[in-house]
Amino acid sequence: SRRWLITALKLTKVLAWLAACFCNGERPCPRSCRCDGKIVYCESSAFRDVPKNLSGGCQGLSLRYNSLASLRPGQFVGLNQLIWLYLDHNYIANVDARAFQGIRRLKELILSSNKITVLHNTTFHLVPNLRNLDLSYNKLQALQPGQFQGLRKLISVHIRSNSLKNLPSRLFQDCRNLEFLDLGYNRLRSITRNAMSGLLKLTELHLEHNQFSKINFSNFPRLYNLRALYLQWNRIRTMNEGLTWTWTSLQQLDLSGNDLQEVESEVYQCMPNLQRLNLDSNKLVNVSQDAVSAWTSLTTISLAGNMWDCGPAICPLVSWLMNFYGNKETPMICASPKEVQGEKVMDAVEASGVCKMAPVTPSVVSALSTLSGTPGLNGHNPITPTLQSGGSRRGISLQHPTPSRPPQSDASPPDLEPVSFHKIVAGSVALFLSVTMILLVIYVSWKRYPSSVKQLQENSSTARKRRKKSRETERTLSTPLQEYYVDYKPSSSEGTDVLVNGSGPCTYTISGSRECEVSHQMSALTFYPYEQPVVDYCHAHQPLRLNMSYEGPPQVLGDLPLRERSTVQTVALPAVPPSNSGCLLRRANNGSSLPLRGE
Repeated sequence: SRRWLITALKLTKVLAWLAACFCNGERPCPRSCRCDGKIVYCESSAFRDVPKNLSGGCQGLSLRYNSLASLRPGQFVGLNQLIWLYLDHNYIANVDARAFQGIRRLKELILSSNKITVLHNTTFHLVPNLRNLDLSYNKLQALQPGQFQGLRKLISVHIRSNSLKNLPSRLFQDCRNLEFLDLGYNRLRSITRNAMSGLLKLTELHLEHNQFSKINFSNFPRLYNLRALYLQWNRIRTMNEGLTWTWTSLQQLDLSGNDLQEVESEVYQCMPNLQRLNLDSNKLVNVSQDAVSAWTSLTTISLAGNMWDCGPAICPLVSWLMNFYGNKETPMICASPKEVQGEKVMDAVEASGVCKMAPVTPSVVSALSTLSGTPGLNGHNPITPTLQSGGSRRGISLQHPTPSRPPQSDASPPDLEPVSFHKIVAGSVALFLSVTMILLVIYVSWKRYPSSVKQLQENSSTARKRRKKSRETERTLSTPLQEYYVDYKPSSSEGTDVLVNGSGPCTYTISGSRECEVSHQMSALTFYPYEQPVVDYCHAHQPLRLNMSYEGPPQVLGDLPLRERSTVQTVALPAVPPSNSGCLLRRANNGSSLPLRGE
């Protein structure tokens, strides 16, 4: 009896647990599925329908990569706690208008990568709390008016890679909180004026890989918070501004892969805060000065893959790029003229020098004066070139209109090189700050180390005196001095006379003056070393004076080396000419003098 009592108690507990489970809506995990708390994953299991016996408390259901072909009415009834539902990568072609009945709490619905061709306009009215809706990679050809009516909490909509050809008017009128909209990879040819109305909080819009041929920004009304607009790889040839307001929020614009042949300055003037611009792979040949002047806040620009003409028309763009300190992502290649094809634009322009400022002719000056309405050549008011303002990186342009009257050749062309006012102010401020900083450093040094400053001043004064003294010494030493020399050139007969008679002629040469011959008795055995002879000018200039000393001959003639016989050693030094005149030869040993005969 006791054993039966214990068994009855256990059965009671099991029944109570099962009753509690049924009361709470919890059921066992379906077969071929994986349950993680209130999340059920029934993926890649070839399900053709929604699994049975799903718990009513289920909050997340994933049926990805199965074989669902359609969604019937009330197919998810009983899953009233469901928050997200993944139905992507199936074969769904038909979606009933009441397929999502009973799951009002649903916030995320993924229907991408199916075969949906059409949706009823009330399909999503039963899920008003949707935040994220993904209809990408289907076969939708049109969206119905009122398709997203009542979805005021919708934040992101993905309709990428379908076959949409147009958008109904006021399609997103109720989507006041929508921030992300992807309509890329469709067949859209145009956008109606009110198709985007109501998207007050939209920040990112994708329209790439469609079939637009013309973009009118008036069709994007009141997108005050849009930051990124993607229009790449369409067929856009022209862009019109059409805006009556300034698009201050737009920061990124992608126009790559289109057929643009011109950059309209009006379009970019309504985008003062544009930071990233992509114009790759268009048909641009050049960019006008007005257009580059409108690029005031760019930090990244891409201009590769265009048909750049590296002639004078490219100069405004080259000048702007030289002053652009942002990111230039890819290089630009010249398409014409033929001699520079394939070269980088910046290198080709620099090598050819086509953008160097040419000299201003009087005709240009006359034209400018005619345009301004003031006399530019004979008047008193100077010609002021037109400055394109708008930021530190903008270029400066000179308008060159056709002259309306013949130029006057009697006036010289003024200097037309413009200097913007803000650059002058910036330079003045920088100079003032530099001088102030130098004075501040000197003052602080003087206050903190007065003795060091005084010593520095004394050292500077001493150094200046030394440099002055050295310059005076150099000037004294560099005074030109006349060179004097005494030369003895005995011939064969004169050498014989010296050896036989003991006398012969001796020629003393003074550079820049006359020569004097002196007949002097010389002994064959006498050795003449001249000690510092002093030579003066002869009769034509100043007296010649030669101080000589004699040494007796060596004791034995054979003791002398052969190279020292009959040798006269001469040394010449500059001398100060004495006051007396006449050419005298003084001997140092006895003080006697010999008169010299000037030639």
